[in-house]
Amino acid sequence: MQRIILHLDLDAFYAQCEELRNPSLKGKAVVVCVYSGRTPDSGAVGTANYEARKLGIHSGMPIAFAKKKAKPETIFLPVDIPYYKSISERIMEIAKSNSGKTETAGLDEAYLDASAIVKTFEGAEQLAKKLKKEILEQEGLTCSIGIGQNKLIAKMASDFRKPNGLTVVKPEKQKEFISGMGVKKLFGIGPKTEEALLEMGIKTIGELAVAKKEFLVESFGEKKGLQLHEFANGIDERSVENNIEKQQFSRIGTLKEDSGNFNDINPFLEKLCQELFERVSNERKLFRSVSIIAITNKLQSFTKSRTMDEPKHDPLTITEVSAELLREFLAENKGISLRRIGVRVSNLLDAGQLKKTQKTLEDF
Repeated sequence: MQRIILHLDLDAFYAQCEELRNPSLKGKAVVVCVYSGRTPDSGAVGTANYEARKLGIHSGMPIAFAKKKAKPETIFLPVDIPYYKSISERIMEIAKSNSGKTETAGLDEAYLDASAIVKTFEGAEQLAKKLKKEILEQEGLTCSIGIGQNKLIAKMASDFRKPNGLTVVKPEKQKEFISGMGVKKLFGIGPKTEEALLEMGIKTIGELAVAKKEFLVESFGEKKGLQLHEFANGIDERSVENNIEKQQFSRIGTLKEDSGNFNDINPFLEKLCQELFERVSNERKLFRSVSIIAITNKLQSFTKSRTMDEPKHDPLTITEVSAELLREFLAENKGISLRRIGVRVSNLLDAGQLKKTQKTLEDF
């Protein structure tokens, strides 16, 4: 069976999340920083949005250096991992629902093995478009997706046309796709390896591909040398390792019109609850927590949750609890207008596990 791998890369993820929380940041240079706390400027850049990158600011750069390159209007913000993680988890759930296997590689990227879902690269392209659309509609974020026959090519393809890109590299085109790129574009090549290759006169991936395997092994050691040879020739046998354990299910949708009226919003929320229960039922899961996700017309995101004493497995609980949470939220936030609404269940338990933990008369 032909392997078809997608690499999903959320564009300038931390910065996009901050723009989602505060839409007034859009169009401005935004730098999200990991402060060390030693001095006001100690630490490193976590993410720079594309406006900030035009100024020469990039991830990993010391904050002090970034501020020297910045303009007076550049905005520096502290990293907020719990907030980014909550958004990432919802997006990875969307990814998993569109893939056979999903391997996360951080909060902002994942590999998807779609080999069992689509049979052609044309089909994979349509799947990627669907995935991008769902992420944009449900979370308001853009991503770039690369498609190839292995993880290496898929990742290089996702980086090829950013932001909001989609690049398909068919097997017969992958040599042409990577051969002209500089060696630093190849996965596994850091600054030291790049410097060593440049000293050898090897500047492009194509030049590395035709270098003798024995020479690379002698220069970089057996493991590294063989990997350089294989990767430069587009060979990557690494499988997508399914590392997303289902912790929650959610459904989010956009209202036909922005509203702060319970009677306008709840019928749409009920529909999402029914769709969500179908997923929970198909996965044979029980849940203890129900949450609503409210996203305003200013793209501010709020969550309100309730946890039950006992695991549940019925649509009525989801519908009734989410309605109560919505009513409470609107009462606490008078004048607010929602653009999107969502419902989530979490604290999951397998139906089989519940039977094992329930006592029978014979246990007493």
